[in-house]
Amino acid sequence: MKTDNSLDKLVFELEAVCDENLSQYSKYEIVFETNLKKYQSRIHPSENTDILRWYHIKADEKYIGAIWLEKNANDDFAVLGVFIADELYRNNGIGKAAIEQIIKTDLQYMHTNKILLRVREENERAITCYKSVGFKEKRKYRKDQLNVIEMMYCKMEENYEPEC
Repeated sequence: MKTDNSLDKLVFELEAVCDENLSQYSKYEIVFETNLKKYQSRIHPSENTDILRWYHIKADEKYIGAIWLEKNANDDFAVLGVFIADELYRNNGIGKAAIEQIIKTDLQYMHTNKILLRVREENERAITCYKSVGFKEKRKYRKDQLNVIEMMYCKMEENYEPEC
């Protein structure tokens, strides 16, 4: 699925992660170890998830990051993971547009209207992005000597206000 983000005219694509393109993830793992680890704890979906929608984010025919929604059958929320590994593509709206796209096209497969994410408190750029999409801070806590913010998104249905 290709999307033209009208704000900056950058075209990006979400391409499903599969056996044929999984090797592209090795590039992300190098960037994670050298640059992203200070901002996030993982770049892969959980191996023990019941429902998974997992995509590479591509721009200019390059693999630049990934995004996924995952959900365990007993949870009433999905979990979002997202990162832009290529620094040249950060701060231009692709991450926000990718989040909006996965909510629009894939949240329905999660059998919920709620999305949870965890972000390190010092990752102000990501927090600003998540808030602009509609995520709200739910709680703050410390884990492994890091300050973490848990944020929740609730997709509003017409004439329906979910409890979040």
